[in-house]
Amino acid sequence: MYTKFFGFKQKPFILSPDPHFLYMSRVHDLAFTHLEYGIVHHMGFIALTGDVGAGKTTLLNYLFEKVKDSRDIAMLFNTNLGPQEFLEMLVKEFELNSPTKGKSDLFETLSDHFLKQYMQGRRCIIMVDEAQNLSLETFEELRMLSNLEMGSDFLLQIILVGQPQLRERLAHPSLSQLMQRISVYFHLSALAPEEVENYIDHRLKVAGYNSENPIFGSETVQYIADLSKGIPRIINSICDMSLTHAFADGVKFVSRDMVKKVINDNQLLLMLREGVQDAKKDPESQVEPGPSVPASVDSNVRTELAGICERVERLEKRINAVESAEKDRLVGVLQGMLSEEHEKTLNLEHQIALSNYKYRELEKELQILREKSDKKEYKKKNAKFWEVLGGKK
Repeated sequence: MYTKFFGFKQKPFILSPDPHFLYMSRVHDLAFTHLEYGIVHHMGFIALTGDVGAGKTTLLNYLFEKVKDSRDIAMLFNTNLGPQEFLEMLVKEFELNSPTKGKSDLFETLSDHFLKQYMQGRRCIIMVDEAQNLSLETFEELRMLSNLEMGSDFLLQIILVGQPQLRERLAHPSLSQLMQRISVYFHLSALAPEEVENYIDHRLKVAGYNSENPIFGSETVQYIADLSKGIPRIINSICDMSLTHAFADGVKFVSRDMVKKVINDNQLLLMLREGVQDAKKDPESQVEPGPSVPASVDSNVRTELAGICERVERLEKRINAVESAEKDRLVGVLQGMLSEEHEKTLNLEHQIALSNYKYRELEKELQILREKSDKKEYKKKNAKFWEVLGGKK
């Protein structure tokens, strides 16, 4: 809509996780360094968490572009899958063919592939986005896959990326063994206030803006930084809608007042569902924090109501936690027993898969030796024939 008006080649504040737009802030650079370190040093499990809209998926896509030529990678974004569907999805992502959809065949197909890639000097990586949605049973399948080793080397690397709830998920008693295997962990926080201006300028340049005239002034950028709390997705939403308003007004400069109007007309930008805590009310803004209350209510009362709602929500979470504690202990014990039996079974399947692979390799070598032996025998017989024939002459 406004790309031609501002001279952009493309929209600068798209919400899709395009790695070309990645701005390497201090925290993003640190996060990428941790991921890169884990991959280079062949760590089995790597975990990255961050708030909604912090840029986790963009960073993951950027990492994929960097290592895809030297690694065999399966990227999973749909994590609402059971163990069976999860293994099927992995087989599909690695472009493999399993004899059947039975778990043992799927597991053997995957382990066979990981071993072959390792023998060829390549490593396999599973990247799981929104990993906090994985079921406990699916997490267990991932842990069993991580057991595939050759000597002291892991055949597979697993990168778990998710919201902060992922940490709580991994803290479940039944996942204690998996938690202990996470060698690299980093939490991606929001941009620092002073980085927001560079972030906006970076995206404008990537989109093709090369004019010396700034679109967002320093005062406007500071206001956007305060409103967004440094969350890149919120910054994108505010900037995109502000550019739309500027285009509608026929101006090429976004003022602070224009951003205030955008926010007042679109309060959903600052809702909790975007992964940001309710924005504190700006003295000059009319954005209402917390739940909807009559406009006639005093601002101090509104603040108190918001605080009460927050405390009630925390209390409800604590009550739910207490009620489920006993169940979790029992479930944890049962799942621990089940996990041990499951691990024994899968370890046995792994050994069988390795044995089958070695057997097939030995068969190939034996066939080569047989062919060589047949050729030597043929040459001996052929030589005797010509020797006898020569004697007759």
